[in-house]
Amino acid sequence: MYNDYSQLLIDVQKKSNITVTSLRDVKFLKEEIDTNIDNSIGFNTLRRLFGFLDKTVPSVTTLNTLSLYLGFSSFSSYKNNQANYSEWYFQQTLLRMQRQSKIGTEEINKINIGLLDEKNIVYLAYFLSFHVEKNNLEILDVIFKHVDFKHITGTQFHKFSTTISLSLSNIPEKKALPIYESLIHYDTFRNNIPLLYIDYTNLNSRYYKILKIIERNAANDSDIFFVSLMKFYKRFYSENTDYQDIEIFKPIGFSDFYSVLKGRYYGYCILKSKSVSKTLKNDILKECTTIRVSFFLEEIIPALLIKNEYEFLKLILDTYYEELFESDVWSSTTTSAIYLIGLSNSNWHAKSYSRAKRNLELVQLELVEIGYYDYLSLLYYYTKLKISFSEKAIEINRNALKNIKLHVKKTGFKLFLSLAKEFSLK
Repeated sequence: MYNDYSQLLIDVQKKSNITVTSLRDVKFLKEEIDTNIDNSIGFNTLRRLFGFLDKTVPSVTTLNTLSLYLGFSSFSSYKNNQANYSEWYFQQTLLRMQRQSKIGTEEINKINIGLLDEKNIVYLAYFLSFHVEKNNLEILDVIFKHVDFKHITGTQFHKFSTTISLSLSNIPEKKALPIYESLIHYDTFRNNIPLLYIDYTNLNSRYYKILKIIERNAANDSDIFFVSLMKFYKRFYSENTDYQDIEIFKPIGFSDFYSVLKGRYYGYCILKSKSVSKTLKNDILKECTTIRVSFFLEEIIPALLIKNEYEFLKLILDTYYEELFESDVWSSTTTSAIYLIGLSNSNWHAKSYSRAKRNLELVQLELVEIGYYDYLSLLYYYTKLKISFSEKAIEINRNALKNIKLHVKKTGFKLFLSLAKEFSLK
């Protein structure tokens, strides 16, 4: 049995997201393993395992250490559960579970073992979507109560969130909202379904009701803070005049909040102000030096272009250009679309219309996260409207206005119709 460890090395690389092709990769893998378990593993041991030194049969201790990293008590335990850990067998396990009316400890253990490979979270999402459509609240409750999600990273949770959120949106509201009410007190559900899948398309309808459920069951200040900000965005983009009555202040612990949430607050500050003050600009720039800007600026860039703050928009885009266009995260297509639209507006303002058009040509709207699609489409076609207005391109201008009206109808964001009036060719 101890000669059969090739799959173990494959699974270790899959979990660590480190494909070992060089000694540098071996070094990174050793650091990853040593960081995540109490046992350490020798650099030379890993070199032998991956063929950078003459191979020998690894010791039981070495195989146990690698198995421990994968979440098993020993190599023997890993081998016994290896089939369930495999993606294909995990899918089959879930398909068999779909026939059951209840699941218990044995099934939960199988799911937990499968999730040691975080890519399996997608298959669990499909399994949960099946039970959402069947309205099997008991099974949904057991999963979110007992399954261990600690191995799952943000990228995989985004896929998990989108899959389940879309399933919930496909069933009648009278069935969907009770599911949210029932599961909202579980941190894994609350943080990785309604708080992760931001649904701008339905902010004026179903998602707003979901926000109220979050508000009633808030577990911390950041939940309340998020809901307050989304209420403001709803009113601002829908041209409800009472948006000025909303006063939102930084809560205690703001410095530890997630970067997108912090950026959403500064977006609120920009949209509510008549002009962006020097103090607000300095606060934003200070945050940019200590935070992942590709996430932080998601709501700040749209706010700046809507408020015509082109000089500050250009400063941010020029300063953080390389950091903005990341490609190693799930949401990179969405964030890239936001920043390309921002660049297009900056170039339009500078009368560099050819550059502005090239920026828009790079936007892949069809690949944007579904919850952001209509919102970003409004920003995209509003930008196209401005460029075509400046170039007196009547047909392009009319088509852009037509698309703005289409997405306003879906979202209720009437502000974009008001903005469009200035740039519509008759």
